[in-house]
Amino acid sequence: MNLVELLQRDCVVVPLTATTLSDVASELAERLIASDAVNDPEGFRELVLGALPRDVLVIGQAFLLHYRTDSVRRLVAALGVGKQPIPRGSDADKVADIVILLAAPPKESSAHLRALSTFARALSRQEVTDAILQAPDAEALLQTAPLSDVEVPGYLTVRDVMVPRRLSVHADTTLGEASRLMAAHQVGALPVVSDGDEVLGLVTYQELLRHLLPVYVKRESTGNLRAAPRSDDSADPHDLPVREIMDRSVLCVSEDQMLAEVATMMLARSIERFPVVREGVLVGFLTRADIVRRLFGR
Repeated sequence: MNLVELLQRDCVVVPLTATTLSDVASELAERLIASDAVNDPEGFRELVLGALPRDVLVIGQAFLLHYRTDSVRRLVAALGVGKQPIPRGSDADKVADIVILLAAPPKESSAHLRALSTFARALSRQEVTDAILQAPDAEALLQTAPLSDVEVPGYLTVRDVMVPRRLSVHADTTLGEASRLMAAHQVGALPVVSDGDEVLGLVTYQELLRHLLPVYVKRESTGNLRAAPRSDDSADPHDLPVREIMDRSVLCVSEDQMLAEVATMMLARSIERFPVVREGVLVGFLTRADIVRRLFGR
């Protein structure tokens, strides 16, 4: 299946009459309702408008609105092109010329993620965006290349589910700095990277506990915690560079690997998380929680 096959003619609007994101979402939702793909129109309308403007993916010159809901019978998509740039919110902090509304029932979470990822990759290519914006009407848009050549893969890849790279530390980062970063962002691990962003190792809560927990002992009388030096080392472990304590036997996966293959590896080897690399460079992170949340979350 390619992206054009996913888009029905009556669900492509060129140009949109609406000028705000909420009105555009309503216009596209009504197109899907009219196509008989929606089994609970009122519930679908409420869902689409209730999630704005926070649950919007911004890809280049496009907004992607995506939902998993029992309000639809199958995976469906609608696309609209604005007469003028459409603001995401009232403050107009971000605008887009293209809006896509994608919805699928929860049982089709895999197809939903594959379609969402394919739309995102396609719209990050300037030639695809230009072809959409230059189409004079819906019929021309559906026939235009390269949009009509973009295939939706038949399986999920790591790229479809991973969290794009956000946090990492360098080898000379102190353990104290790493622990504060992990606590502030509520993450259980940090990749350690070189100046060229190659993965050197991983710092997890396990390393934090092993090296920082002995610093603290309970006061027998009050139950409070107080700082105390380690018996084997007078240096403060907060000042240790992470290179000295990181796990160097970390496995990395490619963003193009099949998700099923990587998930099986996680279970077979009791691995909680993988750094994701492209040509050896860190580009993302994948955890068991990511897989569960993206595949089975509502």
